[in-house]
Amino acid sequence: MNLLSLALGGMCIVSGTAMAIFPNKKHEAELARKAELSAGASERFFEERRAIDAYPSPKTESGWRIRGIALTVLGVALIGISIYE
Repeated sequence: MNLLSLALGGMCIVSGTAMAIFPNKKHEAELARKAELSAGASERFFEERRAIDAYPSPKTESGWRIRGIALTVLGVALIGISIYE
């Protein structure tokens, strides 16, 4: 049994399931942070506002759901490989 594949598979399943169940969580947090910065809050890291504008999260839920399902399937495959190896 390969413990590294088992651990990575577990992490992939946990994060993929969260992405599939709560697809808009990151986008909502990004919008809230943009509103805070517009209201005058200080940036948490250098050029945070520019980073949020330059690398936006997908606005549709389907993109995150597809990524979450794919990550979950990858996690199951990694656990299967670690068990049968």
